Amino acid sequence: MINAMDLNGKKILIIKLRYIGDTLSIIPVVENLKRNAAHAEVDVMVHKGTEDVLAFHPDIRKIWVYDRIKAQKKIVSTICYHKSFIKNMRYEKYDFVIDFTHGDRAAFLSFMIGAPQRITYRDSSTLSRILMNRIIDSDPFKHHIVDHQLESLRYFGMDTFKREMTVHIPESSELHIDHLLSTAGIGHDSLNVAIHPGARGKLRQWKPERFAEIARRLRDVYKANIILIGGAKEGDLVDAVEREMGFPASFGSTELSLLEMAALLRRCSLFLGNDSAPGHIAAAVKCPSLTLFGPTFPHMWRPLDPVGEVVFKDVPCCGCKQKICTRPDNSCMDLIEADEVWNKVERLISL
Repeated sequence: MINAMDLNGKKILIIKLRYIGDTLSIIPVVENLKRNAAHAEVDVMVHKGTEDVLAFHPDIRKIWVYDRIKAQKKIVSTICYHKSFIKNMRYEKYDFVIDFTHGDRAAFLSFMIGAPQRITYRDSSTLSRILMNRIIDSDPFKHHIVDHQLESLRYFGMDTFKREMTVHIPESSELHIDHLLSTAGIGHDSLNVAIHPGARGKLRQWKPERFAEIARRLRDVYKANIILIGGAKEGDLVDAVEREMGFPASFGSTELSLLEMAALLRRCSLFLGNDSAPGHIAAAVKCPSLTLFGPTFPHMWRPLDPVGEVVFKDVPCCGCKQKICTRPDNSCMDLIEADEVWNKVERLISL
């Protein structure tokens, strides 16, 4: 074990080559590191397309963006890409690498970077356990992903952690969202509810007509502004919800950047969506969230929101690979009824 004070002046690289929500989950690690060792230099390596949520964080010195498309091209291109990428990273002379990806590719990169101390978890891949030399014994199925990752900091003698994260939003994004909402006639003091009907996989998605039912109740009971958001490939899904609503959304977009989405959610009274990145962004900007879980476990993946709620049907097949549903006529997401969601919506609005 290393004393936290010994980290001052050291260079630490955190690797998480996964999705947007996963990238957000490393923020508490970064913040706790800097809180305990203010003069350590903390860098991160994340997948291209997820880096924006970290771009303005003052505790991160440098972001390495790993382009998995370039990395998976033909063999010559792949070798050239990795050779240049690794060479540039070796130049940094990292003292520590902490890998939260748990896969072979991240383990290979961790080893090739040349850091003398390479930290991973016992549940990592076999290659990872061979190439890394400091193993953290923490069961990911027993913890929230943030708590699981914070366990790595015990190696540095840290044992008290703050379970929170902050997304730093530039003024340009704030002003852009203010302009969009003002143009749509949405004021700062109105009840704004953001709905995101998408998710990375279809088996995580609640039916559009049920999101629409909640939207209608929000408008009828609370005169809420309904804001529909989605990713670039979720336009059809967002349109389907609006069609089922029977009235136009107060504002909708599938073209916002991640930081613009964060700025938008900061101006909302409530976020409703499936287990997906926008829910984590909402929690990070202190927007109360209601997240619908099906194939994934909320105790591991729920947004880090102290007042947020989840709806979860713990069916026996929960934790599946989400490729095909073994109970398509009665899936875990279909078990979630509109009334159950509405009861939680009303509780959150009353806070």
